[in-house]
Amino acid sequence: MKIEKLFARYESIVPDFDAFMQYLKKPLVRSFRVNTLKARREQILGFLDDLHPHEFSFWPNAFSVDERRALGNHITHNLGLIYVQEVASMVPVIVLDPQPGEIVLDLCAAPGSKATQIAESMANLGLIVANEVNRKRMRGLIHNIKRCGVMNEVIISLNGQKLYRTFPDYFDRVLVDAPCSAEGTIRKSKAVLSHWGVRNIERMSRIQIGLAVSGFRSLRPGGVMVYSTCTIAPEENEMVISYLLRKFPDAEVLPVRVARLKMRPGVTQWQDVAFDPRVGQCARILPQDNDTAPFFVAKIAKRKSCGPQWEHAGGVGSHAALIDMFADRYGVCTAQFRPYAVFKIGLENFIATPQARAFKGARVIRRGLEFGKVYDGELKPDNDMAQIFGMNATKNVVDMEGDRAVRFLRGEVLRTGNLIDVEKGFLIARLKGLPLGVGRYNGNVLKSTIRRDRRVQ
Repeated sequence: MKIEKLFARYESIVPDFDAFMQYLKKPLVRSFRVNTLKARREQILGFLDDLHPHEFSFWPNAFSVDERRALGNHITHNLGLIYVQEVASMVPVIVLDPQPGEIVLDLCAAPGSKATQIAESMANLGLIVANEVNRKRMRGLIHNIKRCGVMNEVIISLNGQKLYRTFPDYFDRVLVDAPCSAEGTIRKSKAVLSHWGVRNIERMSRIQIGLAVSGFRSLRPGGVMVYSTCTIAPEENEMVISYLLRKFPDAEVLPVRVARLKMRPGVTQWQDVAFDPRVGQCARILPQDNDTAPFFVAKIAKRKSCGPQWEHAGGVGSHAALIDMFADRYGVCTAQFRPYAVFKIGLENFIATPQARAFKGARVIRRGLEFGKVYDGELKPDNDMAQIFGMNATKNVVDMEGDRAVRFLRGEVLRTGNLIDVEKGFLIARLKGLPLGVGRYNGNVLKSTIRRDRRVQ
């Protein structure tokens, strides 16, 4: 199918249709966001001079680059300091505006772009329940959650359309970034042309309605839900929200606004169907307005309860000895660990928020971040944990520059000779003051412990 044939059905709802088509045929601007869970914005930008990034005006953590090289091979990506993400895809979480300490649901979480952005917005505090029903996509979700240093998450795998049965009226905020016909990905890949069809749109609409209803039922009274897709079809957007408004009189559409980002109102009529006029407060992001992918965003509030309030809580364990081992070895203050709990799952030690540690009600696939393992009385810290909590290390650190830092991140063994003022054992390697990871020093060489799937190419 040709691109003109696919999008011709939307000419009646896009007044500047020629500009719309022109931008759909252009390649996407390469964009990413900085991950402030692992470092300050300014520190991360210090690693990006070679990319010459340009800040987007609507959000200070979003950037574009002119170069065409793969951002996934950049050192900052391997370290979890940036997340490569299309800029319009960042908007739903900005609109959701999750706050530290809240309980938030990401109903369709893989591959983790929005779950990690939610964690960043929450400053790694509170609880994110990241749900993903597709087990094949789970690996990517777990990889990105860990790479970004998220500590306030639990990952579960429930049928999204039935999740409300386990968690009715529970979450402060809910994100339903629904699976869709993916028309908006056309600027990235032409693959949508091979599987697009009205029947597929109608099938996706039925799935999306089930997910939106479940997300709304899972929302506590007074909470906020954001529904989003990367498609243009009204059947998958305004029609879903219109159905939700008819089914739940206590649902209220809130205006979607992001300063310095042009958005258009939702359409209130499509072909021979009139939608609830309140869907006009939803937002359509069109490619010609901001040079982005197309996106749809709706913001819904719940004004009263749909059922009984459930409480999911449990005991919170803490292994203070592990914290003391890390603090003593690297000369850091234990106060930075106070918002978190350290606990054991099988043979692994983890660190998470108390809310994530105590969460129950569904089988948890993962919670928190690996802390590290103890070998013969010596703690081998997890690399991602060391990046966060070793930021202010005052001893047993080794500073690197240029080629040696790259070789360390490639997993190589570095000859060091006798290092001054460090002890044998596990050290934190740093570059420009930022921890890169952990290596083992024997008095002559430093052996990197960077995992194979996280090494720089």
